Amino acid sequence: MIHLRLFAFFLLFFLLPFQFSNAINCFAGSRGYIKGKQEQKFVNETCDEGMKYCLESYTEDFDSVTASCQTLSTSRRILNICESGKPLISSGLTTRCCYDDLCNNIGIEKKLSGLKNK
Repeated sequence: MIHLRLFAFFLLFFLLPFQFSNAINCFAGSRGYIKGKQEQKFVNETCDEGMKYCLESYTEDFDSVTASCQTLSTSRRILNICESGKPLISSGLTTRCCYDDLCNNIGIEKKLSGLKNK
């Protein structure tokens, strides 16, 4: 009987909290020109609890890229893009959302040769 209680304790305090955690991991950072030199920095970020989307924007040539987690202040316009399931392409800028861990890497993966992730 003691083993059953220990097993129940183990489940309640160690395994169950991990099953119900719905925090997504996304890349966060940017690439762009600073004083004429292209720089970039991206990190793996755990999004706030309850946030569902990773966000990403990039230019056609992938010279400018931003990546982030959805936040409470994410605009309704961006959330509409996320809910549509389709990227928005406007004036050479692609904005897209995704909902898997570290899925916002299309712009990051492009043009990596010659650039170091600082």
